[in-house]
Amino acid sequence: MVVSKRLPVPTEAQEAAVLVGYLRMKGYKFHHSPNETGSSADMRRRAIRVKREGTSKGFPDYLIIVNNQLIAIELKRLKGSTTSPEQYEWITALMKAGIPAIICKGAKDAIDFVELTAKSKAITDENPF
Repeated sequence: MVVSKRLPVPTEAQEAAVLVGYLRMKGYKFHHSPNETGSSADMRRRAIRVKREGTSKGFPDYLIIVNNQLIAIELKRLKGSTTSPEQYEWITALMKAGIPAIICKGAKDAIDFVELTAKSKAITDENPF
């Protein structure tokens, strides 16, 4: 009898830890927007406070500067997560404003996007005309 063992799908927090480790190793400037909310009374109070202070629903998880280019990443786990309409709206608005923005499934997709941006920006920087 063959028993199939599936590996558990990493959580978004685990994927984020991989991405953050990579960004720190490479020395990129970045910011994570802690838009997550919870169900405890303290988390509900925090959500109300940060909304009053300007937190926008759906804003991407990460802003990263790659070779003087700002990019935005909304990080999702590989399976079991959905993208909200507000997240799509933010990604679209940022792209219209000239900021490369993407929804990534897992840390590998996010790292690939950062590396692609670094390579394409390096080519642009070499010949600005």
